[in-house]
This record gives sequence, C-alpha cells and structure tokens, in this order.
Amino acid sequence: MKKGKTTLTSTKVVCAKCGKDYFVSFVADGHRDYYCDECLKEMHKSRKEGKVKKVFDPKNEKYMFEFICDICGEFRRSFYVPKREKDGKLWCKECLSKHTAEEQKKSRKNVRIAPASQAAKDSLPLKKEEDDE
Repeated sequence: MKKGKTTLTSTKVVCAKCGKDYFVSFVADGHRDYYCDECLKEMHKSRKEGKVKKVFDPKNEKYMFEFICDICGEFRRSFYVPKREKDGKLWCKECLSKHTAEEQKKSRKNVRIAPASQAAKDSLPLKKEEDDE
C-alpha cells in the first residue's frame, strides 16, 4: 500500500473576540467566526462554571464529579460532591479549608488571654495523685 503525502496547512485568521492574528492548521473558509486558543479556553470555562458533571471513572470504578471552583477558577475532578454555598458558588476542598481557617482565625482575634493570678489558680481543683498499693 502506498502512503500518501501529508502536507501541513496553516491559514492566518483573525480572532472574532479579541482581534488577534493567529494561525490554524486547517483551511479556513471565512464564513465562520474563528477564535484564538485563549478566547476558546475562556469561552469553554464560562460555559462550565457553576455546573457539576457526574462522570464514571473506569480506572477507579467510581463516579467522579467535574466542576470549576468559583473561588480559585481551577478545573477540578473529585470523588466528593462539591460544596455549594448560600450564594450559589461552588467550592473545592482546598478553597473551603482555607476559608474555614480564615474564619476561625478571625473569630480568635476577639479572645484575650488574661494573666493568670494566684487567686485564679487556687480556685481550680487540684488533681489528686493516686498512691500505688
């Protein structure tokens, strides 16, 4: 069997969103809008934001959840259902743990530790030591 020649074609097009010139690996007919890689990623990301997709993972034989975290903006795959806050935003575990730690830190700022006085120490019950028999 004879192998055919393969030729690489690149066509210069203008992104319909940002106006940047770039090259595509196919022959553009000019009847459609073409987008650069950055604009395409942004468009796909905005389409998936706020949605959780349940996908079966054959490797682990479990269902996984695919989503985009509204806080960090990263695409995540997890075996847990992402937490949705009251405002409707999806949180990944990393962002949720950071947020929880910050909230705990804020609530601890109001606590002040007073110097222990001898009277306070005297009012605490003492532990009795048990004698060995």
